[in-house]
Amino acid sequence: MRFIKMILLLSLTPIVAQNQIEVKSLVNNFPGNGALTIAADGTILVNEYGTANADISGSGTRIFSVRPDGKYDVLLNNVSGAIGGTFDTDGTFYFNNRSSYTGSDLMRFKDGNLEKIATLPGFAADLIVARSNGNLLITNYTMPALYQVDTEGNVSEFINDDRLKGCTGITYGEDKTIFVSNFSTGKIYKIDNHSMVEFASVPVQYPGYVVGYITYFEKNIYATGYGASKIYQINMKGEVGVLAGSGNRQDIDGDAKNSSFFVPNGIEIDTNRRRLYISQNGNGQPKSLRYIDLPKP
Repeated sequence: MRFIKMILLLSLTPIVAQNQIEVKSLVNNFPGNGALTIAADGTILVNEYGTANADISGSGTRIFSVRPDGKYDVLLNNVSGAIGGTFDTDGTFYFNNRSSYTGSDLMRFKDGNLEKIATLPGFAADLIVARSNGNLLITNYTMPALYQVDTEGNVSEFINDDRLKGCTGITYGEDKTIFVSNFSTGKIYKIDNHSMVEFASVPVQYPGYVVGYITYFEKNIYATGYGASKIYQINMKGEVGVLAGSGNRQDIDGDAKNSSFFVPNGIEIDTNRRRLYISQNGNGQPKSLRYIDLPKP
């Protein structure tokens, strides 16, 4: 057992030197606790998932628009447990709404107009725009499939695999390689040309509550350790390291090793600023919106 623990510790050594990393708060006492989406001008959209209802739909009703200086407004206040988010090349914002065991609504927001464009089975989670054809690719927490929705709102399965059940996070790597993360198991899968393989495995501290969302930047995947209250960095060899977080469930800024997160959930990269933004679930209580400025290579 002692030998196994030593192997685990070695596998989680920092890939980026932690003395270069500082965790800071952008907004304190912030109710946005879900997915993050970065607009072209650096504005951060943050979902208020809220807490889970009996059908696992979220109780939150808002999506916030946060400027890089920390000032924020309510972008939408008539949603229901918004999940995921992405922009297309025209600046149209898409997200999932009313996700539950039974179904989900895919929403489109453009020029002040909000409309439902498709209904998906089960709990639709995060989404990206497909680089090949502009369709939307959507993970699903309760269904064993990655779904595709075209511009007309037609829903189809992009890939079906039992390992996809429980997946929430999704991001593009290089070219057309897709990565998805399983909230329940901590597995991260690589999808290329409709073929899926296991790429990495985040340590399971609390079974069923392992990885929130993921994002990709400069040959690394960054993932929120939902149960472990840490931020992970995974290189393209599949090696998992701790980027920041002591593991204590607290809301404390500071250097990477001594900083703490309170159930980190959403994560997204502002590539222009080299800045990771991180939301926190907070177990139903507002916590700060955090950020990490990544050093230049």
